[in-house]
Amino acid sequence: MEQLCLGCMKENNGEKICPHCGFDSTTEHPAPFLPLGTKLQEDNYIVGRKLDNNAEGASYIGFSEKMNSPVVIHEFMPAGICGRAKGKTNVVIRGGYEDEYNRLNEKFLAYYRNIARMKELTAIAPIFDIFTENGVSYTVEEYYDSIPFTEFIDRRGGNIDWNTARQLFIPIITALSALHESDIGHYAVSPENIYVMPSGKLRLGGFAIDDIRRSDSDFDAELMDGCAALEQYMDDAELDEATDVYGFTATLFYALTGRLPENSCDRKPDGRLPIPTAVFKKLPSHVVTALAGGLQVSSKKRIGTFDELRAQLTAAPTVKAIQTEASRNERQSEAASGYAPKKGGVPGYAWAILSILSCMLILLVAGILWLKDHPLDLGIFASQQEEQQITEQSDEASVDPNLISVPNLVGKNYNDIIAKQSADAEYTIIKANEEIFSDKYAEGQIVSQSPEANNKAEKGCIIVVTVSKGYANRELPVIAGQTVEAAVSALNEKGFIASPGNYTASDTVEAGKVIGYENYNAGDLAPYGSKISINVSTGPER
Repeated sequence: MEQLCLGCMKENNGEKICPHCGFDSTTEHPAPFLPLGTKLQEDNYIVGRKLDNNAEGASYIGFSEKMNSPVVIHEFMPAGICGRAKGKTNVVIRGGYEDEYNRLNEKFLAYYRNIARMKELTAIAPIFDIFTENGVSYTVEEYYDSIPFTEFIDRRGGNIDWNTARQLFIPIITALSALHESDIGHYAVSPENIYVMPSGKLRLGGFAIDDIRRSDSDFDAELMDGCAALEQYMDDAELDEATDVYGFTATLFYALTGRLPENSCDRKPDGRLPIPTAVFKKLPSHVVTALAGGLQVSSKKRIGTFDELRAQLTAAPTVKAIQTEASRNERQSEAASGYAPKKGGVPGYAWAILSILSCMLILLVAGILWLKDHPLDLGIFASQQEEQQITEQSDEASVDPNLISVPNLVGKNYNDIIAKQSADAEYTIIKANEEIFSDKYAEGQIVSQSPEANNKAEKGCIIVVTVSKGYANRELPVIAGQTVEAAVSALNEKGFIASPGNYTASDTVEAGKVIGYENYNAGDLAPYGSKISINVSTGPER
């Protein structure tokens, strides 16, 4: 194995600088990392270049002589509790921390043994071996060529569309759901811990015991900014499946928008999620709802499981309602399809008679409703009250209690709606990140919404609204005779940027006050945000 590059584990003919990866064979690892070329497990594994490290330990590229292939060797060496001198292999545990180390080591072994059992999950790297040596524990995983997900997004122009994201991320959802069914949490799902395989599929990495995924542990917490849920910053808070739902949804948000959400601690006072308007317009409404639901700051309001998140991402609420209704109708049809009755049950012919009577009743109600809209003055309705009762009964029979009719928010003031919305409202309103100009709606009014008004949506749905910045062209106010400060204030209020123009002598305007506009007249229209030059009087010419 003298010809093996310890940087990439490929044959390099003994070159000092590897022709494959550029690794310098004279490189040395600093303490406390394993020396390059260290052999483990009866010389089966050769330790190569360090790939990564965190508070839990370090990962190295390695080579398995038995498998004759590269591997990833992960060494458990908790920071601040144990260390190693440069060039040595044995680890020294800090005095007084022996019990703590043993507790964490057992937790490390149990965690990775559970992950090793999940070999059927293609979205995570399989673990080949777990062992203890040099006073610490190791795992050996499959090595794979890949690129970071962040690099993949950069290559795709900064973001990907929903159809692409759906195909990429559904296997990750499946893996995380299966992990949590086995009580295995990740708690660091983020773009930095997802990799793109040569096949184009995603793989989830960055596993670690939860002690380094929360700020109240003895470790220096390694939390993913923008992807860590609020409970990971809180003392004694429980981490559960909803915690990983937050990290996953933040990563999906990054894939679709090219940026991460703000840190969950910063979002705490205002949990609304700003979504770029250009992206929002391209996303199906049920995907926007799922994003907002998965990124709720409060874990109690957040989508709690990956099964629920998958359902929201893969089917619009109206589709799910139709499927539910179809399933219910199918069961009712089977119940009345003439099966031989059990002893003491209702005879089959009775079901047939009941079905006929039901159809006649439906036709009768339909006829009454038609006559209501097309009155023939035949005295069909005994009174207006009876008419209203029939209408209400018909409506109640056709409404799914889990659905609401989406209200019409267009034209209403966004801030007024938010101020009036109660905590137990049947829907949540979030604002698209970018406001737009509108010649129809005044500044602060809602221009559009998704889902649109009168559509059916599940209770608790998210309504994303786009807010108007006001008119693109605005009328210039009268400023002649005003002080410069007053004129500037009037222009700023209208959305313009005041710019000093010429200082001109004037027999009619007092010195220091505004004569008028340089290139406009009061009442003219100018683009919002444009610079407007004003002329100021220097008094009568002398």
